[in-house]
Amino acid sequence: MEFEKITSRQNAAVKHLRALSRDKAYRKECGEFVCDGEKLLSEAVSSNCEITYIITSEEAAGRIPTVSGARCFVAPQDVIDSITSLKNAQSVIFACRLPEIRAKEINRAIILDSLQDTGNIGTIIRTADAFGIDAVIVDGCADVYNPKTIRSAMGSLFRVAIIEGELSDIIPRLRADGMKVFASELYGETKNITDVSFDRACVVIGNEGNGVRREISKLCDASVIIPMQGETESLNAAVAASIFMYKMSER
Repeated sequence: MEFEKITSRQNAAVKHLRALSRDKAYRKECGEFVCDGEKLLSEAVSSNCEITYIITSEEAAGRIPTVSGARCFVAPQDVIDSITSLKNAQSVIFACRLPEIRAKEINRAIILDSLQDTGNIGTIIRTADAFGIDAVIVDGCADVYNPKTIRSAMGSLFRVAIIEGELSDIIPRLRADGMKVFASELYGETKNITDVSFDRACVVIGNEGNGVRREISKLCDASVIIPMQGETESLNAAVAASIFMYKMSER
């Protein structure tokens, strides 16, 4: 591949990637998002993602896999650092088209209701990939394509079907299709996770501070709880989601 040399932070490609990195509306408008690191680039290539831009250091350029159709640049590290707000920026930054991964059939899904922690969302996507969950459904959450979410998901975003929409529409459709939908809740009339069958099921994980919205909980078949023996009142959203996804994956 041929690499064009960049020396200025005001270069058009640098400004484009910087805007993608920092502006959700711009990502949506352009249909692209930004990732960082050689490992993530390899994951994107192996997942057949459409890569549009690569900016790398001179040192790392020789290790970049061949990517057809991408505009490739080499730049000093300070220019690369200026693209992303992430700490410890790596020596490779690249942009991808937003993936169009669709679940062929949904039998198991995790539903995220208004989660705002990008690390939690990324971890849940990664865990969904590990346990073969068919889709992650999101409503009112932090941006799935935020660089912090992408780094936390560690490549799983290239493989997991992400469905964005209003749960008030999605949950009734899932139930009409024969799916069981459970709300993860601590209070009220809840069923123990060990007493519930997760065959063809979805679980709603609520906002880190407020839990599942009441109007969403009312749309579900039942509420479920993870029993705890210690004095901790609740689990981290990503930890709770991981436990539910493990239960979904049991045969």
